[in-house]
Amino acid sequence: MLKIDIKNLKTAKRYAIALIETSKSNLDEIESDLYSINEIIFENESLKAFFLHPVISLNDKKQTFIEAFQGKINQKTFNFILNLLDENRLNIFPSILELYKQVSNKLKNILPIEVISAIELDNSQKEKLSAKLEEKLQKNANITYTIDNSILGGLVVKYEDNIVDLSLRKKFENLKKQVI
Repeated sequence: MLKIDIKNLKTAKRYAIALIETSKSNLDEIESDLYSINEIIFENESLKAFFLHPVISLNDKKQTFIEAFQGKINQKTFNFILNLLDENRLNIFPSILELYKQVSNKLKNILPIEVISAIELDNSQKEKLSAKLEEKLQKNANITYTIDNSILGGLVVKYEDNIVDLSLRKKFENLKKQVI
């Protein structure tokens, strides 16, 4: 998950929603393009510095972007990034990407879920858990699995603003509180 810049949240949200509204027929393709751009530009410190440097001319930035991406990404994505460059808003691109993903998931009825377990779950367990979560939450689950042996056993399930802690560590803490 990318970090959202709270200072520019409203602006980033407007851009993300505008992009979604113009690309509803190919949300996944646009999202893939956005992740590619993020990986190439924003995960490379020297390219990121180049594109965000205030002294480098807009024409140089646009020319570099055109040479790197023209014909390799969807035209809507391409034009969108050129517009961000024109408006001097490329600095909020990571926030736009994260908000785009969130809104896109809502439109596709997908709920990102993080499942933390003490040990690696096998495929059978993952399938059963996924089916149970989808049934309970009435959404398509996009689950990421994490291992954290400090929970001792059981699971911790995180989605939206909810945390369901079914770990042994939590049960021990509750037991300790009852004893005291």
